[in-house]
Amino acid sequence: MQTRSISLLALAATSLAVGGQVAVSQAASRTVTLRNIDFSPKSLLISKGTTVTFRFRDGTTVHDVKSVGSKRFKTISQRSTGSRSRTFRSAGTYRYVCTLHPGMSGRITVR
Repeated sequence: MQTRSISLLALAATSLAVGGQVAVSQAASRTVTLRNIDFSPKSLLISKGTTVTFRFRDGTTVHDVKSVGSKRFKTISQRSTGSRSRTFRSAGTYRYVCTLHPGMSGRITVR
């Protein structure tokens, strides 16, 4: 891993020295916050391999995150604080709800 990092840095330095551009890709991450009995944002558009962290920030109000529909991910059990992450590796639309609060729903679209 160290050799690879050094090689990427050397490539970037060489390319920049001659006026080129280098895009170094890292694993992406996004956040969905649960607050005011709502998911924020309600909808995300992400690339395959992106990790989404669900952050529970609604005081003592307990929520869960349950995947519904044809594309699914592992349910996040009831909690009021902390965070849990899920990595989305397959393209499609992932819909989810809080089963404790009717109308509290969201969606993640993976390309």
